[in-house]
Amino acid sequence: MKRRDAIANVAILIGGTLSASTLAIVLEGCKSGGSSTAASNLAVTPQHGEMIAEIAEMILPKTSTPGAKEAKVPEFIQFMLKECYKEEQQKSFYAGLDKLNSGANGDFMKAKSEEKLALLKAEDSASEKSEFWKTMKDLTVLGYFTSELGATKAAAYLEVPGKYEGIKLQKGQKVWAMS
Repeated sequence: MKRRDAIANVAILIGGTLSASTLAIVLEGCKSGGSSTAASNLAVTPQHGEMIAEIAEMILPKTSTPGAKEAKVPEFIQFMLKECYKEEQQKSFYAGLDKLNSGANGDFMKAKSEEKLALLKAEDSASEKSEFWKTMKDLTVLGYFTSELGATKAAAYLEVPGKYEGIKLQKGQKVWAMS
C-alpha cells in the first residue's frame, strides 16, 4: 500500500478528531495517482521549521511513548503543507506561525516554556480558533498516528482477522453462526 493511500485510510478512520477542512484537504491531496495540484514553490524558513517542530512536540511530547519529533511529525507537517495545501493556505499557516512568534516578543524559540505554553493555550481557547491552529493540531495528530512509532508504540495493535484457530465439530453439533 502506498503512503498516500494509508494516509487517506487513516484520515477516514480518525476523521472524528480532524477538522472538516483538514480532512477534506488530506483526502483531496491523497487521491489515487498521487498527482496533487497543491504543490507550490513556497519554501519553509529554518525559523518556521524549528517552530513547527517545537509546537508539534508540545502537542505530543515524549513520555513513555515517543514524542512528535521522534516520530518525525515536523517533517510530515512540512511535506503535507507543501504537497496537499494550496499556496494561500500555506501562506495563512506560516502567517499564523509569524503571529505566534510576534506574541513571544519576536522569537518563539527563545521564549520560556511557560510563555510558549501560555501562547498555545491562548490559541486553543480562542472562541474562533485560527485555521493555523486547527491545521497544526490536525497534522500533528495525523502525522503521529500514521508514523511507524505512533502506530506501534503509542497505539495498541490488534491483528485482524488474527490467528486462525480451527474448530472441530462433533457429530450432530450445530455450525457456528457469524455475526
